[in-house]
Amino acid sequence: MINNQQENNKNNSYSEFMISRSPKSNYEALTALEKKASEMFKKDGIYYELFRLAVNTSWEGFENISKIVSLSSSDEDVWITIMSYKDKKHRDEFVEKMANDKECQQGYEEWVKLLSPNSKIITGEFDRLLQS
Repeated sequence: MINNQQENNKNNSYSEFMISRSPKSNYEALTALEKKASEMFKKDGIYYELFRLAVNTSWEGFENISKIVSLSSSDEDVWITIMSYKDKKHRDEFVEKMANDKECQQGYEEWVKLLSPNSKIITGEFDRLLQS
């Protein structure tokens, strides 16, 4: 069943991906913080999804993302956050708004503290080319 937010996402043509690592011990705090962020972003028309790596094995000829992001131990999780916007302009306006929002800045600082020490956040912005 498709909900209203999923239906609205069909109109979004621009997405931002963030891949991060965190200690498994931070799972509860991180998911609570991500849920709070999701609710805040939804108000601005952003479709927000969060995934946690479920399998760290690869098919023959493929490399699992856990190896690419240098998962240092079995005590870490790999997360992918996807934020979808109407277009690049919508994304840029949202980022500018959040840069001036104290609650958002505090949430970001708290989020970074929950990530694995010395890990890098992998990001990328993508135009939608195909949707089924």
